[in-house]
Amino acid sequence: MEAWELLCNPDSMSRSAIFVSLTALLAIGAAGLSGAPAPATPASPTEHFAVERFLSEIEKPPVAYSARRRLEAASTKLNESAWMEAITDFDPEAGFHYSIVAKGGSERIFNRVLKKVLESERETSLLAEWRKGNLSRTNYVFDFGGNTGSGMLRMQLTPRRRDSRLVAGSAFVAERSGDLVRIEGRLAKSPSFWVRWVDVSSSYAPVAGAMMPVAVESTADVRIAGLSTFSMTYAYQSVGGQAIRTAPPAFLASR
Repeated sequence: MEAWELLCNPDSMSRSAIFVSLTALLAIGAAGLSGAPAPATPASPTEHFAVERFLSEIEKPPVAYSARRRLEAASTKLNESAWMEAITDFDPEAGFHYSIVAKGGSERIFNRVLKKVLESERETSLLAEWRKGNLSRTNYVFDFGGNTGSGMLRMQLTPRRRDSRLVAGSAFVAERSGDLVRIEGRLAKSPSFWVRWVDVSSSYAPVAGAMMPVAVESTADVRIAGLSTFSMTYAYQSVGGQAIRTAPPAFLASR
């Protein structure tokens, strides 16, 4: 069950939520791949290198990290919104833990969406569950989609099964380095009857030698609640045991 369902279905509060992510997890309004043209072929040695590096990097196991996150969610129809900041810690063996340090706005959205996102991530953070939704050749068919002309290559993502943890869409890869820059698309399966569709977009950046998510956004069409949005940003404090010394983002300094 996905966190947006909890917004409009009080009876579902006792059941577990499925976080909208890649990791899940993730451009807004992207279409599926059923009508996509036949995949292209990397045309240059640089493109070949980038594609091969991308495919090798995504097979690496997750690394331990600590990050402060800001989560925001809103429902246009309900005219409600909420935000939350939390310290989050992940270890491949110990799993995911979090502590909420600040919050504001609608208590309903805070309890039924924002808090449930982190609760769901905690429940699915162990390696066996992580593998079911991660970006890998076990879960996806990857096809080269061509050069975007803006310094990035497109990789078409086709889920190997209909699963609400997977995304039908595209991965955008840096043309020269092969670094993953962005994933965008639509969940391969609606999380529940209450959610008609979910479009997701996730941005990545290299942090301490690891490719880490830095921002996640989603837009969902939720029965009763209408068009609903969610966003989450990360400010890393450590990655792979290495301390990250950067200036705090404006949203942290302002609180």
